[in-house]
Amino acid sequence: MAKTKFVSPQQYAANLGAVIQATEDAGNKVAPFFEKLDDAIKADKVAEMPKAEFQEITMEFDESVAVYKDASAKINAIAAPVRLMGVHQSMKKTFGEYADATEMMAKSLDVENQTINMDDFKQSETDQDTLMEKFLVQVRRIMNTVM
Repeated sequence: MAKTKFVSPQQYAANLGAVIQATEDAGNKVAPFFEKLDDAIKADKVAEMPKAEFQEITMEFDESVAVYKDASAKINAIAAPVRLMGVHQSMKKTFGEYADATEMMAKSLDVENQTINMDDFKQSETDQDTLMEKFLVQVRRIMNTVM
């Protein structure tokens, strides 16, 4: 049986920080596209958007989902110091659910018909807000323990 490799709290924080930065960058990149789509939804003008614009939004959402899924895999692969294993496990679960919620939003966009499954879209939006808030609390807890 292979020995489990433990990392220092500082190395763990650095590894986690790199993943968090990548997700923050993805969120900042997709935000203007979300806002554009949200404006069209509020004005009931999704069907009137230029097709290329709707496709671009969909592509950006899909790219963000890929980043979040990759980040989830990286968080799952990060070795946690013993004293952080419990909160790390909770954080892994929360971020995995967050990545799934972003995927739900991306899948709610139907490029072919230029429509949105609004039930899935709104549920995803609510879930993302709740899960990101929970994730950030867990990250703060980890960073406070490490520092």
